[in-house]
Amino acid sequence: MKRSLSVLIYLLAVSLTQAQQDKQFTHYMYDKMSYNPAATGFNGYCATIIYRNQWDRVERAPNSTLVNVQGNFPQQNLGLGISFTNDAIGFQRNNTLLLNGAYHFGTSAGVLSAGFGAGIINVGFSPDWVPPQTYMDPNLPAPLSGSGLDMNFGLHWYGTHKPYYVGFSTTHLSPATLQSINYQVARHYYVSGGYNFHLPDSKIDLKPSILIKADGATAIFDFNTTADRWLNNYSFVWGGFSYRLQDAVALNVGYAFSPSRNTKLSMVKIGYSFDIMTNALNTYGKGTHELMLNLCVFPPRLIGSHGNPFILQ
Repeated sequence: MKRSLSVLIYLLAVSLTQAQQDKQFTHYMYDKMSYNPAATGFNGYCATIIYRNQWDRVERAPNSTLVNVQGNFPQQNLGLGISFTNDAIGFQRNNTLLLNGAYHFGTSAGVLSAGFGAGIINVGFSPDWVPPQTYMDPNLPAPLSGSGLDMNFGLHWYGTHKPYYVGFSTTHLSPATLQSINYQVARHYYVSGGYNFHLPDSKIDLKPSILIKADGATAIFDFNTTADRWLNNYSFVWGGFSYRLQDAVALNVGYAFSPSRNTKLSMVKIGYSFDIMTNALNTYGKGTHELMLNLCVFPPRLIGSHGNPFILQ
């Protein structure tokens, strides 16, 4: 009982102090669009699914699911996409559905993009009470939920000659107040960046990246370095290491291949990561599991304007 109570108190503290209103993924480099709509449509036509089982074996720990679909429309200089997330922690459920659009301004050095996302956020609480079977206390809180308008905005720069990106964005631009459940959605701010280094005389690409998330009171710093090892012209494996300040270290591995055996036409990526907790819950849980599936199709016309369209993923 004491152990369960201490875990519940910690979960409540995390949700209040560590910006847990927004989901958190170790594979954030495959999820730029949902936190920065300006990153929409930079990689042909792509679909991404990520599932995260956080703090394994900790009861009512966070579980998150993401589904992204996006595409590039070069004649209009537009990127369009849709993003759905489900984030569960304890009795709370957060569901967000967003339509995202970005306008790409091409320059000789790269592409500057401005993006906007709009949709619906739904927050619900479903307490799972276990009262005595002979009596149901009418004062126990019943399930309840509320919905409101949600908006995101961001800027994103993609370098074409030197393969790097930087971005700044804010989610919940106009924070919704869900009156029916007395719940305030907090605005979040993101700073992201990444670079691709090709090691000379090798088949290895190094891809360091960073994501900073803040809500005005606290901040989370996430650092990752991944190495791609090309097996041939149409497939590679990767391995990487992440450090999330005062939270976890993570190892990630994956495999990518082109079904058509032509890297300029399509690419499928399958990834897995395991987070080793460095916070107070490391005595209760066994770590965090995360799965990622990414499928992209690259029309030939994109190659000339954006260079290698999947090199930064």
